[in-house]
Amino acid sequence: MWQRVFSVIVLLGGAFPAAAQPANEPIKLTIRPAAAPVPALKYELLPDGKDLTPGNAAQLYYRAYSPEWYSWVKAPGMAEKIEKALQTPLHELAALNLNFLLTDKLLHEVDLAARREYCDWEFTPRIKAEGLGMVLPDVQGFRTIAKLLAVRARLQMAQGHFDDAVYTLQTGYALGRHVGDAPIFICSLVGIAIAQVMNAQVEELIRCPGSPNLYWALADLPRPFVSLRKAGGAEKLWLEAELPIIKDLDVTRLGPQQQKALLEQMQRLFQPSSNGHDSDWQASLVLLVGAIKAYPEAKSALIAAGRKPAEVEAMPVLVVVTIHSLQQYRQLLDDLLKWHAFPYWQAAAGMWQAQKRVHDARINSRGILKEGYPFIQFLPATQKIFAATAVLERRLAALQCIEAVRLFAAGHDGRLPATLKDITEVPVPIDPMTGQQFGYRVEGDKAFLVGEGPSDLPPGMNAVRYELILKR
Repeated sequence: MWQRVFSVIVLLGGAFPAAAQPANEPIKLTIRPAAAPVPALKYELLPDGKDLTPGNAAQLYYRAYSPEWYSWVKAPGMAEKIEKALQTPLHELAALNLNFLLTDKLLHEVDLAARREYCDWEFTPRIKAEGLGMVLPDVQGFRTIAKLLAVRARLQMAQGHFDDAVYTLQTGYALGRHVGDAPIFICSLVGIAIAQVMNAQVEELIRCPGSPNLYWALADLPRPFVSLRKAGGAEKLWLEAELPIIKDLDVTRLGPQQQKALLEQMQRLFQPSSNGHDSDWQASLVLLVGAIKAYPEAKSALIAAGRKPAEVEAMPVLVVVTIHSLQQYRQLLDDLLKWHAFPYWQAAAGMWQAQKRVHDARINSRGILKEGYPFIQFLPATQKIFAATAVLERRLAALQCIEAVRLFAAGHDGRLPATLKDITEVPVPIDPMTGQQFGYRVEGDKAFLVGEGPSDLPPGMNAVRYELILKR
C-alpha cells in the first residue's frame, strides 16, 4: 500500500511543469507575427488519422525497450547530458554531439507506436487479479523517452526543420495520451508529465524565427488531454482483488469459515509483511481491537440505512464494521470522482469539500486516525491529481492565446493587440482553472499573459505567466 501512495506523491511533483526560472518569474518568449497556415490544420500536434496503422501501440512501445536500443540511455553521464540538452540554447546544441537522436532506432519505434490505431496496456485484468500488489516498472521509463523526443525536436528546430519538429511533437503528445489512458492514476500523472515536456518544446518552437503558427493545432487537441475517467473507475476494482470475499458481503451471510477467510484477507492487506506465527496473531489482534472500537458507530449506521436491528446484532463484529467501512469507501470515492466530469473552475470547490469529508471520516475530533475504518485510508488524493490535469489544460490554453496574439500581429502591421478582446480573427480561450479570461497587458513591444489562482494550490501550480517580446 505505502509504495503505491508514495509513488503517487512523487509523481505529483513530476506532473507539474518544472520551470527553469523561479515560480513567480514569467516564461520569456520572443515572438514574431505568424499568420494561420493554409490549410488551417496543415500542422497537427497528434498524428493524423491517415497516418494511423492497425494494431496495438503498447507492443511497439515495449519493443522500444529492447536492450540493443535502450542500453545506451543508461550509459554513465547520459542522463545528465540529456537534461543539459533540454536547457541548452538551440544554437549551441550541436556541441553536445547528440545528432544520432535524429535517426535513433528506439525513437523510430516510438514514432511507429504513436501512429497505431489504439493503445491497450491490458492493465485492467492485472488489477483485478493482483490488486495493490501490481507493480509498474515500465511507466517511469516513458518519461525518459519523452525527454529523448524533446531533445530530438530541439535538434530539428535548431536546423530549421520545423515540419520534422512538429512530427516529433506529434509522437510525444501521442505518447502522453497513450500512457495517460490507463486504469491507474500513476499512469495519468506520467501522461500529464510527458505532455508538459512537449509543451515546453512548443514554447521553443514559438521562439524560432519563421516558425509556423500552431493556434489551430492546439485548438484541435482533445480536452481534457489526459482523462481521469478510466483511472477513477479502476479504483473500484483493486479492493475486490485484495479481498475477494467482500464482493457479495452486503447480501451474503458469512459462516465461520468465511469469517475466518475475511480476517485472513484483511490481515494480508494491512500487514503484508506478516510472515510468522507471532506477527500473524498480532496483526489479527490489531484488526479485531479496531473493529470493536468502531462497532457501535458501524452498527448504528447500518440500522439507520435500513437494516433490521436484529439482523445487524446477529452479525459478527468484524463483518458489521467491514460492511460499513466498505460503504463509506464507495460513497466517498464516488463523491470525489463525480467532479471529474466538470472543468476545474466548476469542480474545485465541490472536490475540496469531498476531500474534507474524507479527512473527517479518517480523523476523529482529537486529530487521531480512526481505528476500524480501514478502507478509507486507501482513498486517492484525487483533488491533487485533478489539479494536475487542470495545470496542463491551462498551459495548453495559454499557448493557444500566444498563437492568437501572433496571428493578430500578422494581420495588423506587426502590432500587439491592446487587449485580448481585440482579437476577433479567432476565439481566445479562457483560463480553464478559473473560467475567466487570462490576464493580459501591453508595455511597448512587450505583452504579459497571466493566469492567476486558484489560491488553494501551491506556488508553481496556481499560476502561469508569460512575457512576450515582439520582434517584427
